[in-house]
Amino acid sequence: MPKKIMIVDDDPDNISIISLIVEDNGYTSVSANSGKEGFELAKKENPDLITLDLIMPEQSGIVMFQELKKDPDLCDIPVVIISGASEVTGVDLKNFIFKQAAGDEKMVETSGMGKYSAPNAFVEKPVNPDELVKIINDLLKD
Repeated sequence: MPKKIMIVDDDPDNISIISLIVEDNGYTSVSANSGKEGFELAKKENPDLITLDLIMPEQSGIVMFQELKKDPDLCDIPVVIISGASEVTGVDLKNFIFKQAAGDEKMVETSGMGKYSAPNAFVEKPVNPDELVKIINDLLKD
């Protein structure tokens, strides 16, 4: 059975593009239009991986990401942030790293078990299909 990718983005064109990319590479996809809808869908669908836009109305991807990492049933799902926020904010999110405090182990983890959570990967919009597929394949390899 193909692995399921959940796409959370408020732009239907982005959902269509990412769905096409993942489905052309053997995955199935489900989608949500907001962080709130995405979190509920994640609980229902239990996807193998989530792609998540950051800037959305109703509930941002940032809030959804934090909720995912706090939920014991969802915290281990890999999350790939897909956003154009670097262009809008000028912040290079791909290379944004939390520094470990001296003597404070496991502050930043992708599992949500540290003091801060980090996504498993970051992809800038517009999405490079080859880059996205490589990241997904790497995160979902058995």
